[in-house]
Amino acid sequence: MKRILITGGPTNEPIDEVMKITNMSTGSLSLNLARRALQNGDFVCLIVTESVTRSNLFERYKMAEADDLLVIPIETTADMYAALESQAETRTLKPYDTVIHASAVGDYKPQFSFRMEDLAAELTRVLQQAGPGSLGPADMETLILSVLTSPRCKVNDSTKISSYEPNLTVKLTLTTKLISNLRGWFPSATLIGCKLLENVTKEHLIDVARKLCIKNNMDYILANDLAELRKGYSTRHLVTSIGYTGISLSAPGCPDLLDYASDNWL
Repeated sequence: MKRILITGGPTNEPIDEVMKITNMSTGSLSLNLARRALQNGDFVCLIVTESVTRSNLFERYKMAEADDLLVIPIETTADMYAALESQAETRTLKPYDTVIHASAVGDYKPQFSFRMEDLAAELTRVLQQAGPGSLGPADMETLILSVLTSPRCKVNDSTKISSYEPNLTVKLTLTTKLISNLRGWFPSATLIGCKLLENVTKEHLIDVARKLCIKNNMDYILANDLAELRKGYSTRHLVTSIGYTGISLSAPGCPDLLDYASDNWL
C-alpha cells in the first residue's frame, strides 16, 4: 500500500462574510486521482476545498474518513497551508510516498476594501496637509503610495458589505506559494505539481514547467494550456527539471497518471 497525498479544488479568499475571490477549478483531476489510488489499494489523504463535490468519490466511502481515506476540507490558502503542514513528514508516523499538488491555489487574496470617494477625500486631506509645492515628485509619489496601500478609510469587512456601493474597491495582496514549502514538508516523497498557462506554445509551456521544477525542487510538473482546455483538449505534459519527458497524459482527470506512476515513481 502506497501513501498518497493529493490537494484539489480552488482556494476561496473572503472579501467579507458573503463575497469571496475564487477560480474556476472543479477539483475533478484530484478526485479522479484519489479514486484511482483507492482502487489501487493505496491510502489517500485528500486536502480539498469544502465546496468540491465528493459524494461520488467512492460509494463505500460514506463518511469523511475511512481506514484508507482521509479527507481534510479547506477553504482558504491559509487553511491548505495548515493542512499540508499537519501532514508533514515530521508530524506523521508514516511518511507519504507521493504528494500530488493539483489544487488551483489562488494567486491573490483580498487585503482590504474601501470606497473610492473616501480614498479621494483622504488623499486630498493628506496632500493639503503637506502643503502645495512642499514635496518633490519622488516624495509625492511615496506619500500617495503610503495612503493607497494603507488608507484609514477601509470598509469594515468583518460583516456583510452593503450591496449599494457603486465605487467599492478591493485591494489585493499575494497569497503564500504553497509549492515552495512542499520539499521541506515532504523531503522523502515524490512531488508532483501542476502548471497552467494560457495561449502559449508547447515549448514555452514546457520551459516554464521545467523552471518551476527547478525552483521548487519538484520531481514532476503536469503542464497544460487553458486555451486548449477551452477547446476541449485537456492533455497534460509531464515535465521534469531536465525538460519534457515525452509523456502526455489525457483527461478526464489524467486517470492514467497513477498507472504510469506505479511503474516509475511510486
